[in-house]
Amino acid sequence: MLPLFLIVFFSLFVFYCMTVMLKRGHDLHALAFLTLYLYSIFAQIGYAYFPELSQLYDVYYGPSLFYAYWFFMFFSFVLTFLLYLKLNPIGYKKHSYIVKSTRRNYGEYLFFSIAILLYLALNLYFRQYRELFGYGGGTPMGGPWFGIGFWMYTLCNLILYTLFRDTKIKLKKRIFSLLLFIIYTLFFLQVTIASGVRSSILYFFISIFFYEFFPMVKTIKYNKRKILVFILGSFLLLDMLSSLRNLRIQGEDLDFSSLANEDQAESMFEYDEISTAILLQDYYLPSHTLFASIEYKIIVPLDVIKSNLANSLVGLDYPFLTITVVERATGITDERGGGWAYHYFVEGFNAMGFLGVFYNAVFWNLGMLLWLRLGQSNNSMHNKVILSFSALVIMMVMRSQTSAFIQFYWLILLSGSVLLLLANNSTIAFINRKKSLN
Repeated sequence: MLPLFLIVFFSLFVFYCMTVMLKRGHDLHALAFLTLYLYSIFAQIGYAYFPELSQLYDVYYGPSLFYAYWFFMFFSFVLTFLLYLKLNPIGYKKHSYIVKSTRRNYGEYLFFSIAILLYLALNLYFRQYRELFGYGGGTPMGGPWFGIGFWMYTLCNLILYTLFRDTKIKLKKRIFSLLLFIIYTLFFLQVTIASGVRSSILYFFISIFFYEFFPMVKTIKYNKRKILVFILGSFLLLDMLSSLRNLRIQGEDLDFSSLANEDQAESMFEYDEISTAILLQDYYLPSHTLFASIEYKIIVPLDVIKSNLANSLVGLDYPFLTITVVERATGITDERGGGWAYHYFVEGFNAMGFLGVFYNAVFWNLGMLLWLRLGQSNNSMHNKVILSFSALVIMMVMRSQTSAFIQFYWLILLSGSVLLLLANNSTIAFINRKKSLN
């Protein structure tokens, strides 16, 4: 009964933290905490009450290790939340820069040109090298450079959606943006379905959700119709993601017709127990890197530094921390860590052992502050779109390491900010603190 009590206590504390964050209007913090929680709680339940599932991956080390795991994970949340409260006092608002409109429309012309060229180039590559797109291959999403281009394409697609939803801009621009958004979304789904990458589809729609519902507490209270639409849409999305999970296991080329015919194929999970079907999802394994790290005492501060520095950039071939952990624990040397992924709070243990709870608190909060600076302009609509960009990738960061905070900052958030400024014919000016004080 003790593991159950600890799991329930852990859950109640995390939900309390999220409630505080939402009431303060920090929706992104709450989403990050929710992601960390999901990638931990199912591992806790499985390890304590369904050990055979952990044994499938050779990462079950006896019942007593659960308590060491729980201690480290729980206090990582506690200290991270306490530091969050210190760094984000109630009512504190800050403007880091000013967004100004320009008199000419050159920016939007350039944005639409970039968006259309990206669509044409990616479409041509996808059709010519269709065989490179498949789940679990060595070149996911057709290769790393296509993947970077696809990220830019996804940002353009989100901006198109926000342009259509902005009633303050001209009707012709809104209609053109909507037409492009429909075309671009169809191609987005075509590529992600072909690659079997369910997470990209989920993150894209979470990003739209954050745009529509920010700030979440106020919007949910006064927009019942919008809530109903998103609830219905969520059921359709989850059904599609479930179908895609079953189909990608079969190893066949996937497209829209595959989803339509999915009910004719036999799912490998059709006869599994419901508990197994719930636990053995993408969120189950990442947190097991902490079980393995504690068992094998994988404390490698130098590797943590090198891995984060190298993987903050693009093209440097240095192993992610998950690869280091999985290789030591199981002997698997797969370049993607055998599909395990990682849990952000495991990094603290790999850096400092059990003292890593302080490391986790500091670096999580620093990463969030770095991202939030981009959404601290004087323009609320601009800030709202930047938040949706952050929501697009925050879940990926929480199942990765600190380098993801830095890489997605310059690769996604900064790039998206420039594209957004172009689309709205805007420029920025930084606030001169000395002049404002005078």
